[in-house]
Amino acid sequence: MNAKNSRVAICLATYNGERFLEEQIQSIVSQSFLNWKLFIRDDGSSDGTLRIIKKFVQIYPEQIVDLSELQGGGSSKNNFLTILEWVSEHESFDYYMFSDQDDVWLPDKIALSVKAIGVDSSPCLVHTDLKVVDESLNTITNSFIQYSNLKPKKSDFAHILIQNNVTGCTMLWNKSLNELIDFHSNSRILMHDWWIALLAATFGTIVFVKTPTILYRQHNENVVGAEAAGSLSYIISKMRNFKMIRRGLQRTFEQAEYFKAVYYSRLNGSSQKLLNEYLRLPQESKPRRICLSIKYGFMKQSVIQIIGQFVFV
Repeated sequence: MNAKNSRVAICLATYNGERFLEEQIQSIVSQSFLNWKLFIRDDGSSDGTLRIIKKFVQIYPEQIVDLSELQGGGSSKNNFLTILEWVSEHESFDYYMFSDQDDVWLPDKIALSVKAIGVDSSPCLVHTDLKVVDESLNTITNSFIQYSNLKPKKSDFAHILIQNNVTGCTMLWNKSLNELIDFHSNSRILMHDWWIALLAATFGTIVFVKTPTILYRQHNENVVGAEAAGSLSYIISKMRNFKMIRRGLQRTFEQAEYFKAVYYSRLNGSSQKLLNEYLRLPQESKPRRICLSIKYGFMKQSVIQIIGQFVFV
């Protein structure tokens, strides 16, 4: 497959995004890679978001599609999956991407990701670093990965079960990975990007590109934002929210149970064992849970996060 001839589907979920949406769509239109198609679904905005969408559809009718009439949504996760399901059922693409409504894509974002994924037909996902910026696009940090204390090399099944380190708005994945996605029920999926990362870690490969491809805009309405994970304020705020930490861990087990229900028969023996051991953790004593987590690699990314995990696991 010639990368230059590859077709890329971009799924953009919107909700009351008029402040930054036009700049984001323009950054997609300005990509150096030209063979893309943008699918946008608005989830009931009350501002001028729909007006902006219609404006761009009129200018680029062959490349931008408005799916706002589709039933679904209700959350960022459900909105993205509603778009992706429709696209997967109605058109054929070589690669797929998600786009947030408030970022700015750097000009070579698609081209760099397509180059990194290569021509291997086995399931594969590529993600990249991000440059974190404020509302006016002033740089906060040149590396979201370092800022958030993430370890992208820890992309095996065991690590992804307990913590996702793949940022959805940087992802590009191929058709064979997309065909593995189950759209029948997503109530127990924590986030759309986490679910696809789990599939890639289990059935294929995850590739990380150090080059930032996005200006990751931070503002008051971010659904998920960047946090300085090594800072004292971050540590204090997380330790105070112990109920949230415990609930977050519990939800990873719920997601793992659903993953087992859908994919268990397709896993190899080692992956089945890992999944079963992870799902056993809540029934074990705390010392045993800690020992098993260390043994099988069910570990979060940073020292601070691991300490928090062991306190509340």
